[in-house]
Amino acid sequence: MNDRHKDSSPSVHGSKDNNSTHSSIRGLIALPPLPRRSHELLRLLSDPALNILRLVELIEQTPSLAARIMGAAGSPFFRSPTPPRHLSDAIIRLLGLDLVRDLSLSLILSQSFRVQHSARFDPMRYWRHAMLSATLAQILAPKIAVNEAPNPSEAYLAGLLHNLGLLALVHVAPEGMDHVFEQAEADPAQSLAGIERALLGLDHADAGGEIAVAWHLPPAIGAAMRHHRDALYRGPHWPLIILINVADGASAEQTHGEQRTDDVDSRAKLLDALGIAPMHWERAVAHWREQVDNIERLAAVLGSRLS
Repeated sequence: MNDRHKDSSPSVHGSKDNNSTHSSIRGLIALPPLPRRSHELLRLLSDPALNILRLVELIEQTPSLAARIMGAAGSPFFRSPTPPRHLSDAIIRLLGLDLVRDLSLSLILSQSFRVQHSARFDPMRYWRHAMLSATLAQILAPKIAVNEAPNPSEAYLAGLLHNLGLLALVHVAPEGMDHVFEQAEADPAQSLAGIERALLGLDHADAGGEIAVAWHLPPAIGAAMRHHRDALYRGPHWPLIILINVADGASAEQTHGEQRTDDVDSRAKLLDALGIAPMHWERAVAHWREQVDNIERLAAVLGSRLS
């Protein structure tokens, strides 16, 4: 965002609001609003030794999560001619361990935030972007030809969670975020994060990074939440961060239907840094776009339960 945009930020949202929002974020991460059961589920779901039968058992013990997993399994995304008969059928036959674990982690974390007080926040749009980003990142992950490349499951989870800080800001500053969304809609040339910083004093990547630390999320996932907007980032876990940056940008373009030449040039450099050949990128995007309609239907199932 250029200096003109920074200078034109409404003065009504001054340092007092910034301090209030910072205090709210600090309070949120100091006392995470995760019930004890959710903390326990996060610990168990993050266990590398988790097997699919234990996963079914854990989700069966959490009715709200089981309902959402069943709703996801019944969506057109999975193209099953036979609807799942019960939870174990949905997980074992249709979804698989990695996908259910990643979806469960994302759902548990997202349900900690109350977004109903924001008139302009769109849960469907949030989940649509998360699912599009996660799916493209998962498709691209095996194409990465550098050291420390993420595996597809890690890439998918990072894609689902990279904008979790947005939910945190809507939770603690619903009116402030309504102003952010209003200004972003009025001037699409401005970045959402830039408007957040101008009006609130921090952006959703800042919020997400701090929450990841407070909730002891895996370091790679926390790095993606904090740094996914930084195309120049080359610190720990950088291939994952750059992958999510690419997937995030492509998902935004898919949503808005626009692609600028400078975006294409920048993406080409990032793909080159990851060792992803242009041919592999084009094939991955073509495969991804074939799934967009079904991804959107799945996002609608998840988004309807976040609102």
